[in-house]
Amino acid sequence: MIKFYLKAVIMFLVVLLIAFWGYPNVKEVILSFDYFDVKNIEISGVINGDGERLKKMYEKHLGENLFKFDVRAEKITKDKWIERVEVKRIWPSTVKIIVYENKGLFTYKNDSECFVYTFNSKKIQVKCSENDVNVFMRNAIDSSYLKNFAEIYKKGSLNNYKKIVLKESYFKIYKDSYEIKGSYSPDAFLKAYRLKDFLTERYSSLEYLDLRVPGKIYVKGVLNEAG
Repeated sequence: MIKFYLKAVIMFLVVLLIAFWGYPNVKEVILSFDYFDVKNIEISGVINGDGERLKKMYEKHLGENLFKFDVRAEKITKDKWIERVEVKRIWPSTVKIIVYENKGLFTYKNDSECFVYTFNSKKIQVKCSENDVNVFMRNAIDSSYLKNFAEIYKKGSLNNYKKIVLKESYFKIYKDSYEIKGSYSPDAFLKAYRLKDFLTERYSSLEYLDLRVPGKIYVKGVLNEAG
């Protein structure tokens, strides 16, 4: 209870000081009062970004007056994983840094290099780890195709497949003992893709489902006797 009243009194004083911030003498007192010096900096939300760099970057503000604390000029964009940073002042002496990172959609390998393709269409180069890669690019493809494939990947839940190969004009999904061939047109592909389970049930064995032509599905396989 005592702590509650103490915090209430502190907040009241802070509000009062801010209200009279425009008065030169009050402002001078506030900026020289070490009670409002930054003593703690809390950073949260860092998963893939350079946490040590952020820590060093912000810890240089320790001891700075909380009213003066301003990180808008910091070069956070140097970190390819960080989308934005939110700064909160927690009175009387703490600064909370909330990091929002770019979220990866899938990891793909192009030759010997690996990249994470994010939900906001960024490509971030990462170290290759075969366990994390299920999309492979034989040759560089048009950026619009890659963007369309990202939409297909997200809406079609293609993360369940172990291997997808992107080619110049279409892509291949390796599914069990057969392949699915698809175009980079999200609407056309997804419309046909919804029928894959129905089609696979009609065939005792399949070589491929070709969904590249809008409005048509080509199948190579052996029909069940009942089919």
